[in-house]
Amino acid sequence: MPVTLYAHTAGNGFQAVAVSSTDATGNYAFSQAPVNSTYYQVRGGRRSSAVLFEGVKDLLTASASATTVQAGQPVTFSGTVSPDKTGHVIYLQRQNASGGDFHSVAVASVGPGSAYAITKRVYASGTFRVLIPGGPENEGAARPGVAITVTPVPASAVTPPAG
Repeated sequence: MPVTLYAHTAGNGFQAVAVSSTDATGNYAFSQAPVNSTYYQVRGGRRSSAVLFEGVKDLLTASASATTVQAGQPVTFSGTVSPDKTGHVIYLQRQNASGGDFHSVAVASVGPGSAYAITKRVYASGTFRVLIPGGPENEGAARPGVAITVTPVPASAVTPPAG
């Protein structure tokens, strides 16, 4: 018996996306690789399956310009987001001193080509991560934390010359 796979994403109704046939025991299979979070339903022979939600997370890359800096020096966190999130908000977060939750310390917008760069002056060692929140199309993503080690500024750099 023929069965049809229907799919819908945020802001769209169900649309047929694939057709298959059941085997002798009524089993069928479909292979999909959605870019956005999608709801699926199979229909055939005046019957419908339950609706299945397939959540898709954004793909987020991130790197830090340095992992060891002197106190007060800037560190730039940069990368890309896929699918394209040009214009979306993105956060730089720092882990609490207890090693638990993260809190936002800087915010930026994803730029052209879905690239971003967030620069933050760092005064104390800590763990930082980049987060893009989810929305109706995707579930968002956070990169694992990056430890930034801060070394003291040499006394010679802050002590005025004698005289």
